Amino acid sequence: MSKYARDLLQEFESQNDIEDDFQLHVLKVNIDESGDVEQSGNAQPVTKIEIDLEGKECLLHFAESTSEYVTVSDAKSVFVNAVLDFEVCAAQEKEMDEAFIRLDTPLIGFGENIELKAFFAVCQA
Repeated sequence: MSKYARDLLQEFESQNDIEDDFQLHVLKVNIDESGDVEQSGNAQPVTKIEIDLEGKECLLHFAESTSEYVTVSDAKSVFVNAVLDFEVCAAQEKEMDEAFIRLDTPLIGFGENIELKAFFAVCQA
C-alpha cells in the first residue's frame, strides 16, 4: 500500500490537470474497519522534501501554518532516477515532553484540487 517516488512521478504525468505550479500538501485520513475513508483535519502544505539515503525514503515535511511550500515542479526536480524506488513518507515534527520527535507515515494515495491548484499526498492519521 505504500507509495514510492516512482508512483508520485507517474501520478504527476498521468493527470493532465496537474500543473508544475501546484502546491504539494499532506492530507491525513482515517480508515475504519469497513474500509471507509474520512479526512482527519485540513491538508497541510509540504515545506520541504528530504532524501534519506540510509533509510531509502523521500520525506515530505509539512507544517500547519507556514509561508513556505513545495510545488510539483520542485518535487519533480528532487525525484531523480537515484531515488525512484525510495518510499515516500509524510514527516511531521511534534513536541512531546519538551522534546521534538518526527513521525514518518507512508503515503497511501494521491489526489488533486484543480481550483486550489493543489496536489495531495494522502497518509493515515
